[in-house]
Amino acid sequence: MIVIDASWIVALRDAGDDHHPQAVATSREMANEEAALHPVTLAECLVAPARLGVLEEASAGLRAAFDVTDVDQDAPMRWAQLRAATGLRLPDAIVLDTALHQGARALATFDDSLAARAADHGLEVLGAAAASQ
Repeated sequence: MIVIDASWIVALRDAGDDHHPQAVATSREMANEEAALHPVTLAECLVAPARLGVLEEASAGLRAAFDVTDVDQDAPMRWAQLRAATGLRLPDAIVLDTALHQGARALATFDDSLAARAADHGLEVLGAAAASQ
């Protein structure tokens, strides 16, 4: 399983994004592997579509392409612990927790801080951020 960060989805969907070619290449490489989003990541990815009036379509497309994980009652404690330990912003700590809690092999992101913390926790990092480590 690969857990996906919002930065990676933005790059994949926006041909003008600097990371778009890498996101497309990574997407092809992981085509046969389960890819998951946390509901907070899904919400982050839906802000622009909400502004554009295409929220329902965007949500349906993302839900069709990715598994959206469930949130268990102990998750907020894990998020707080990871945020305190890593200094990551809360949405990034949630993505890292999702990868760790789901037993993911990798995390797809273009966020350098998240990529570094994921690598610190033994996760493979997919995306351009992985090359800069």
